[in-house]
Amino acid sequence: MISPSEYIQLKAFARQDGFFLGCLWIFTLGCFIGSMSDSPLQIGFIAGVITTPIMMYRLLKHYRDRIIGGNISFKRAFCFVALMVVYAAIILAAATFIYFYFFDDGAFMSHMQQQMAIPQIRNSFTNAGMDVKMLDEQLGLLSQSRPVDMAFSLFCNSTFTGFIAAAVIALIGKKTQQKTLEGLR
Repeated sequence: MISPSEYIQLKAFARQDGFFLGCLWIFTLGCFIGSMSDSPLQIGFIAGVITTPIMMYRLLKHYRDRIIGGNISFKRAFCFVALMVVYAAIILAAATFIYFYFFDDGAFMSHMQQQMAIPQIRNSFTNAGMDVKMLDEQLGLLSQSRPVDMAFSLFCNSTFTGFIAAAVIALIGKKTQQKTLEGLR
């Protein structure tokens, strides 16, 4: 169990590191949206997706080794990474809302609908066993979403997947001091 001052410290560093993770996610989202008109930006999107768990582990390791002295339990590591993910998801949701409310003007959905109209893409979905008419219906429903809906959906998805990643990263990043026989005497 950690003391109240240690918990305040944990939240402060999770908030700070969540800001950096949120900036990476905003960059990744920007590359994804930009890649619809400029395909080389897909590299930035893929790099952002690959970099995310690496960055999460590095931030946990920095907190563990430099801030709290090298030892961290699984629970504390999970709490740190999970809080970091929540703060990053809040930042990403705010940026998503701002983008879709002020800048998008329907371009994202228009591009998605144009892509679904291409016969090769429709055939690839059919070959994969998906019902193209159902995908068209879902795309129609998605086009009716408000910017706040898009932001909330991205917040929920980021938080859920981030918690799964947090469990794995906390398991890898935990480090407890081993007790020796001399320490027990």
